[in-house]
Amino acid sequence: MVRRVIEWAGRELGSLATGVICQLDLESLDFDVVLVGSLYDCGTLLADAMQQTVHAIAPGARFVRLTAPLVVGGVLLGMEQVSLNGRAFRERLIETTKVLLNSSAAPLLAG
Repeated sequence: MVRRVIEWAGRELGSLATGVICQLDLESLDFDVVLVGSLYDCGTLLADAMQQTVHAIAPGARFVRLTAPLVVGGVLLGMEQVSLNGRAFRERLIETTKVLLNSSAAPLLAG
């Protein structure tokens, strides 16, 4: 029963992704689908069901795990909004954010 629920959830996530893929007309392209969150740390059942659903309409989709801290995306979007080239700072931002999150300041950042 639990296995079926997890597979259903994966198919539903895949359906959400395919909706975006179709709206952006990406079906025939190669692109990354970035998996974020601890749900994907508990085995492959969820991700496998999601991948099967997405690959049915977008065989070029590659599934990758996010390796950068989540906050980096928000900072890069903010930089883009004020016309700064975030790509030039991306790697350094990822590196320094990981160091900061692993430091003694991490409890302060967590709230």
